[in-house]
Amino acid sequence: MALTHSSWCAENKGSISNERLEFLGDAVLGMAVTRHIYDRYPELSEGKLSQLRALVVSSSSLSQLAEELGVGPCLLLGKGQIISDEVIPPSILEDAMEAIIGAVFLDGGWEASDELVLRLLGERIEENSKRNNEDFKSRLQALAGQRFSTAPEYEINSEGPAHEKRFFVDVSINDRTLGHGEGRSKKEAMQLAAAQALVRLMDEEHRNSDMMR
Repeated sequence: MALTHSSWCAENKGSISNERLEFLGDAVLGMAVTRHIYDRYPELSEGKLSQLRALVVSSSSLSQLAEELGVGPCLLLGKGQIISDEVIPPSILEDAMEAIIGAVFLDGGWEASDELVLRLLGERIEENSKRNNEDFKSRLQALAGQRFSTAPEYEINSEGPAHEKRFFVDVSINDRTLGHGEGRSKKEAMQLAAAQALVRLMDEEHRNSDMMR
C-alpha cells in the first residue's frame, strides 16, 4: 500500500493508495527527528532545532533519500504520472518515503519506525547540524539577489509582555511568502523564517531540475 500512488488506484479499481499512510508517516517522521535532535543537541535553542528539523525533513531531502533507496522503480503509478524518460516527480517520491515510514510504524510500532528514520536520516542530521551556525538571512539575501534581482522582505510581529515577548516573522520575495519563524528574539525568528524560505526554494529548484532531465 505504501508504494501505491492514487493515480494507479484511479486506473485499477479496488486498490488502496498510500495517501493515509503518507499522512501518518509525516507525523512519525517529524516526531522521530524532533525527539532525536532534542536529545542529541542540548545546546541548540528552539529556533535552531526548528531550523535543523526543517532542513532534514525537507521535500528535497526526502525525495533524494527515496532515489538513493531505489523507491521509484517499485512504485505503482498511473500512466499519466511518469514524465518523459520515466522521471518520477520528486513530490511523489517524497510522499512514498513518508508512506513507507507510516507502514513501518503500523507493522512494527514506534521503536521500529524510530530506528528506521534514524538509520536513514542520521547522517543528514549530523551534516545539517553543522550548518546551524550559518547566517540563513544572509544566504537568503544572496540567493534572492541572484535569482530574483531583489531582496527579501520581513514582516515582524510580537506578542506578550516585555520580559517574555515572542516574535513572529514572515519573509517574502516578490510578494510571495516563503517562510515563517517564531522565536524569543527578533533575530532568532528572522533566521528561522529565512531557513524555511531557503528550504522551500531549494526544494523547488530540485523539482525543476528533475523535470528538466
